[in-house]
Amino acid sequence: MKKIITLLFVFSLSSNIFAQLIVKDTLLLAYQNEIFWGSSSELEMDIYRDFGKYGSINLSDNDPTTCWAEGSKSDGTGEFIRMTIPKNILTLQIKNGYQKNETIYFTNNRPKNIEFELYACYEPSGYVTESHNGFFISESIASSSAVLEDNLGYQDIKLDFDWPEINSQLSDNEIFDKDRFILKVKIIDVYKGNKWNDACISDINVVPNPYYDITLDDHGLIKVSESKTDTLFYNTENIYQVVESSPDLKWIIFILMPTDIENSRVETEYKLYNTEKENFITPDDLVMMYGFVKKSGKLYLEGSNNDFEDKTILLEDL
Repeated sequence: MKKIITLLFVFSLSSNIFAQLIVKDTLLLAYQNEIFWGSSSELEMDIYRDFGKYGSINLSDNDPTTCWAEGSKSDGTGEFIRMTIPKNILTLQIKNGYQKNETIYFTNNRPKNIEFELYACYEPSGYVTESHNGFFISESIASSSAVLEDNLGYQDIKLDFDWPEINSQLSDNEIFDKDRFILKVKIIDVYKGNKWNDACISDINVVPNPYYDITLDDHGLIKVSESKTDTLFYNTENIYQVVESSPDLKWIIFILMPTDIENSRVETEYKLYNTEKENFITPDDLVMMYGFVKKSGKLYLEGSNNDFEDKTILLEDL
């Protein structure tokens, strides 16, 4: 049996992120389908909150016949769920309302405007109960908002977070997790149900970000997403080696070499690839590329020209 410990205290920690990042709250979250879940309230609450008939863990089962239903006396405005997410996540899939069937969907309230708050977190060893794990969380480090459509099925919701900036500042912190965060999803207002006053959400999925990799024979670049693998370019006459990727994975610097170099002297060629445009970009007057640097919130490419003079180019201008 897990050791039962009650989290009753909040304390401060010094850090280099956002001036001073401090622990602002303690949470008990329930684990289900690779995500920890919690909520401000739930309808017909079980003795183990989040595991009840309308608990927050229902949000991870991909089953429209279950849902999280908030348990406040209001229409759900101000109620929220918390969930753990990996770093760099940009998209959630949300199945709004209680989607057991169309009639039940319109019977209950459905969130309309929602607000996202992101928190750094860590899970102290031993802070567990029989059903939940304990977390320490920071103050909010990022926020965004979205409008949910009032219809059945999943809808893609973008998280407008500056992950490169968050990751960069958090990298110097020795306390909070680097790869896991807590996301708070708060209901701001609702589409009104025609019978009940409970706001519901059926499911929330985290959409993994695509990643990029060189092909096994070093002749091309592939993009691996949730459902497929795409070859972005392939050339049997050249070998590509990655020098550096930008923090947002929008830009990749390659060193390009011919395949047959046994009997000839080869000049190293640098290439810049844009993963959004899925094409190579040629910066003016730049023959060597050193890497990326962020200045005043903007990303620059550093390199040199034919005269070996150092150059810096604003990437958004390319």
